[in-house]
Amino acid sequence: MDFQRQTLKTRSAVTSLCWSGDALVDPVDGGVRYHLDGTCFDPHVRFAFRFDRAVMSPDGRYSVLYESLGTTGLLLEGTRVVRQLQRDFYQANVYDYPVALHTLPSGRTLLAHCPESYCVLELEDAATGERLTKRTNDPVDFFHSRLQFSPDGRYLSSAGWIWHPVDAMSVVDVSRALEDPAALDRADLMDGVEQGLFFLSGTFGARDTLVFVRVDESREGDTFYLGTYSLAERKLLSEVPLEEPAGPLMVVGTEHVVDFHQHPKLVERATGRVVQRWPDLSTGLALSSIRHHLPASPPFAMDPANRRFAVGTADGIEVITLAAQ
Repeated sequence: MDFQRQTLKTRSAVTSLCWSGDALVDPVDGGVRYHLDGTCFDPHVRFAFRFDRAVMSPDGRYSVLYESLGTTGLLLEGTRVVRQLQRDFYQANVYDYPVALHTLPSGRTLLAHCPESYCVLELEDAATGERLTKRTNDPVDFFHSRLQFSPDGRYLSSAGWIWHPVDAMSVVDVSRALEDPAALDRADLMDGVEQGLFFLSGTFGARDTLVFVRVDESREGDTFYLGTYSLAERKLLSEVPLEEPAGPLMVVGTEHVVDFHQHPKLVERATGRVVQRWPDLSTGLALSSIRHHLPASPPFAMDPANRRFAVGTADGIEVITLAAQ
């Protein structure tokens, strides 16, 4: 597949990366904004803490800085501190901090996180802190992590794990959860594909689908699969073995995904073959949310709507834009 590559120079290595329109933002470094035309805007704000990752709302209004293997987060509106966030200390040093933001058509921004217990997922109004999912029922014993809203905000996925540990994934309907918060605690594991167990990662595709990586463990070695699951029909649509282990994913149209395990790789969805790779761009060794035993991953950001991704390097940002087909 044809692609364009662009290098953006930075004053130092970026700490975090989020897309905001046609710019790349490093929220942890005070919201420094790197435009694709090579210009840069620095608000000259610094946060005196060891935050190392960030997420941003689709409209760019809110962001959350957080310590990925810690308990502390910080909700910002622009560069203004809205409030501090916390997650449960239990096993917090083992797996990625669970947090995501989504802006509704009404303009309200939802904050998804686990402020009290590792297994209790909450939705809040980012602006006011109002808890929108109050309930008293017992939750499923699930370590929520790597939260992700679908582009239209209909679904919220959690790619975490259950004890022993076993990687797992669950998806909830956001509208249903706002009407019936107990739905968050049922967090149905998906039918038809190992009940959502042994899922390492996943991302949303077209027409209410989830594209995922699953591993089949055996004495002869692990086999990794790339699959597509229909959330509307609750059934598996396709699954193929992968040539190589895969981790975080970005969907590129209907035919490809980019896998970010070790370095970015373009993978054909119909065959599981790697058809292109960028081996000089390091994106870390993480496969699942449990990564305490691994070195920290360099920051990278995905923009599937515009078929592009960005990877932070020692002295800049590399932007790869894939051609439309």
